[in-house]
Amino acid sequence: MPIRRPKSSPTGPRAGDAKVLLFMARETCWGPTTPTKQLRAAERAKTEAAKQAYIDPAKAEEAREEGNKKFKEMDFPGAVAAYSEMIKRAPEDPRGYSNRAAAFVKLFEFPSAVDDCNLAIKKDPAFIRAYIRKAQAYFGMRKYSECVDACDEAMRVDVEHHKGANAREIEQQQQKALSAMYSARENETEEQTRQRLMQDPEIMGIMQDPVMQSILQQSQSDPMALNEHMKNPSVRSKIQKLMAAGVIRVGGR
Repeated sequence: MPIRRPKSSPTGPRAGDAKVLLFMARETCWGPTTPTKQLRAAERAKTEAAKQAYIDPAKAEEAREEGNKKFKEMDFPGAVAAYSEMIKRAPEDPRGYSNRAAAFVKLFEFPSAVDDCNLAIKKDPAFIRAYIRKAQAYFGMRKYSECVDACDEAMRVDVEHHKGANAREIEQQQQKALSAMYSARENETEEQTRQRLMQDPEIMGIMQDPVMQSILQQSQSDPMALNEHMKNPSVRSKIQKLMAAGVIRVGGR
C-alpha cells in the first residue's frame, strides 16, 4: 500500500508561507517599517533640539577666551577642546573653526586644520583668517601648490573685503611655498626636471592651456612681457608655479 503523508496542520507553516513568516519575524524583532523610520526621525529631531538648546553666545565667548588662554600657554590639546566647546555653543561663528584650525596646525594635524578652515569659510566667505590658516596648513603638509592657490584665494578676499590689510602676511606665506617648490628641484639635471614635469598633472595642465601657451611663446621673444601678464591674478599664479617648477627660468634659476 502506498504510504500516506500526513496532512499539514491547518495552523502549521507551508512552503508558500516562508515570506510571510520572515516578514513576521522582522516585525517581531525590529518593529514595523514605518514606525522605525518615525523613531529615527524622532531621534534626529531630539538630537537637533539638544544642539539648539546648547547654543549660548555668552558661554561661547567664555570658551573662546579659554581657548585663547590655552593657546598662549602652548597647551594646544586644551585649546582644541576649548574651541570645540565654543563651536558647540556658537556653531555659526567662524572664529571657533578658524581658531581650532590654528591649534590643529600647532599639533601637526594639518588635514583637520584644512577641514576646519573650509567650515569657517562656509560660515563666512569673507573671514580672511580662515584662508590664511588654510594656506599655512597646506604648507605644513608640503602641498606647496595648494598653498599657493590658497594664498591667491586669500589675496582675492583680502582685496574685496579688507582693503588689502593682510597682503603682506599672505605674500610672505606664498613666497615661502614658492621657495620650497624651488628647493625641491635644486641641483636637478634638465632630464630629471623633464621627467618630473611629465609626472606633474597640474603643471602639464597649465602648459597645455592655450592662453598659457601663447604667454610662454611671447615670453621667449620678450621676457619682459611676463611682468604685464603677472598683473592678472589668475595668470600670475600659473606663471609662479611654472617658474617654481623650472619651466620658466629667470635669473639663472
